[in-house]
Amino acid sequence: MKRYEYYSKYKVNYPPTINPVFYKKNYWQIVWQTLVAVLVEPLIMYKYQRSVAFSFNNYLRLMEYCFLIAVPFISFFVWLNWRESLKRSRGYGWLGKFEVIKKKSWFVFYYLQLAPGNSTLKVQRDLFEKTRVGNNILVRRDALGKIEEVRKVNNLSSRLGSVGGKR
Repeated sequence: MKRYEYYSKYKVNYPPTINPVFYKKNYWQIVWQTLVAVLVEPLIMYKYQRSVAFSFNNYLRLMEYCFLIAVPFISFFVWLNWRESLKRSRGYGWLGKFEVIKKKSWFVFYYLQLAPGNSTLKVQRDLFEKTRVGNNILVRRDALGKIEEVRKVNNLSSRLGSVGGKR
């Protein structure tokens, strides 16, 4: 999210998490469990691979392979949880109201060009087909700037004004 001036900040109440696995106090336990698994897994692998003689060098090589597999996997889950906890701790989101200037479609991708700011937003096909040039849309982003929701705003006030003029 580059342009904060087109968005307004609002307070978000997230539902409480139920028994989070990657909680801040559990990080040391996750690291400990990963290290124990990396140390024990070569012994389990040796049980099923009797063709290779057991030696300390072979054990270290198997431990290195397990380490190369386990650490990126666990770090990915910790990173995802860190982002979620950061988003929850900030406690706010961003809401912007934009007008559709232009619609573009390319192959299976659909884009709306928005004003103010003259920015382009990738949307789903059903929203692309529902909106017309001149309609307003709401863009809701989380505290980190990721788009959570894009929806069309009904222009009730403009429709009421035109109905009143016909009478």
